[in-house]
Amino acid sequence: MSDTNHHLPGDTNQPRNFCLDIGGSFIKLGIGNAQTLNEIGSVPTPTDTYRAYIGSIVDLLLSNGFANPDRLGISITGVIDRDKGAVNSAQLPFLASVNFCKDLASALRQENSGLVANPIIIENDADCFAIAEATHGAGRGFDNVFAIILGTGVGGAQIYQQNLIRGFGGSSGEWGHGPFVQNQDGTLPDFIPQIACTCGQKGCVNTIGGARGLEAIHRTSGKQKLNSQQIIDGWAAADADCSRTVARYVSIVGNALALTLNITGAQIVPAGGGLSNAPALLEALNHDVQGKILQPRPDPLIVKGTFGKNGGLWGINALLLNQARQT
Repeated sequence: MSDTNHHLPGDTNQPRNFCLDIGGSFIKLGIGNAQTLNEIGSVPTPTDTYRAYIGSIVDLLLSNGFANPDRLGISITGVIDRDKGAVNSAQLPFLASVNFCKDLASALRQENSGLVANPIIIENDADCFAIAEATHGAGRGFDNVFAIILGTGVGGAQIYQQNLIRGFGGSSGEWGHGPFVQNQDGTLPDFIPQIACTCGQKGCVNTIGGARGLEAIHRTSGKQKLNSQQIIDGWAAADADCSRTVARYVSIVGNALALTLNITGAQIVPAGGGLSNAPALLEALNHDVQGKILQPRPDPLIVKGTFGKNGGLWGINALLLNQARQT
């Protein structure tokens, strides 16, 4: 980890934004202000005990100079229960039964001998990615941005005039859930498997729209078992089996995304996650969706996001800045 003193240009006497992006494998730290964000580094995410998890975050913050009145924001994988303070995350199951931000503030108070002056804010990582893209990235200059994650699974969020649109329970842009893939005859040539989703339903776009879904579609053909990158490489090389898999993937994901865009009216769709690193796949998905929506866009609609793996940090920094302006 870097040294403990990180001073940002022109901001040495002002509160800093300490930004955490917490995933199942790593905890990333960035320190920002209104001008910039320094991506400091990362540590492995402890998954053995909740105590070790909290302790690791406290050590990371304090070793990099966190102190009052600095602000703290967290981008995290999972669904946030804002009433209970819990986080429902498949990668971090112990967060489902605790008030994470309350416990973190208490631990910081004990270690730092003082109160955490500003409320800790926490946001879903896909929402943070959307905020980052709308504020600083591929969606900058557009009023209506719908950002998508094509990673292990599928995520998304909608930003309108720089504000995250929240629905009931705080949800935003969850186009990956709902039984979109219907039960089918497995002997049909274009069979798509109806897979159980972490939300409790079967056939969600989340189950087939990410890397694991692409692999599941390929397995139903009974051909050689391949990972997502191998399937995409095979498609690029005109392999017949891989080409058939990608065509099935693009068709059904395009169906769901076209419906989403007809409803939201988004002007641009920045994409993140591992599958967004395949330009030809995004181009094929863009072509498919443009042919299905009511009002095709004159320019590319689905584009690679600017921030990639660090969208969570940039998004949470933007949220902290907005919090500061409102206080």
